[in-house]
Amino acid sequence: MHQVFEGHNFVVCNFVPRKVDYHPLAVPVPYYHSNVDSDEVMFYVAGDYEARKGSGIGIGSITLHPGGHPHGPQPSAIEASLGVERFDELAVMVDTFRPLELGEAGTASDDGAYAWTWAGGRR
Repeated sequence: MHQVFEGHNFVVCNFVPRKVDYHPLAVPVPYYHSNVDSDEVMFYVAGDYEARKGSGIGIGSITLHPGGHPHGPQPSAIEASLGVERFDELAVMVDTFRPLELGEAGTASDDGAYAWTWAGGRR
């Protein structure tokens, strides 16, 4: 539902401000998953990205989730999203169907702590 473009070996998805499923039993943030066939890169453009609350990820951040690495909402993001009717977020995601290689600038900008945020805190 978020995919807007498709090319050879990649797709581009947008996460825009939107109304979400507001049924009392609905969980509107994304579920934990592993992209077994793609690497996922996200650029956080604006708003308040619900699934990343508490991770240190903010506007202007870029995340990389290599294929096969589980990721999903931060601890407590699921509970915090219950009953929410709208997400005010803007992000662009690219899934590549060939592995990405992290370049020199990417390595230099890695904060080293993001992967630990699923353990309940930053290292």
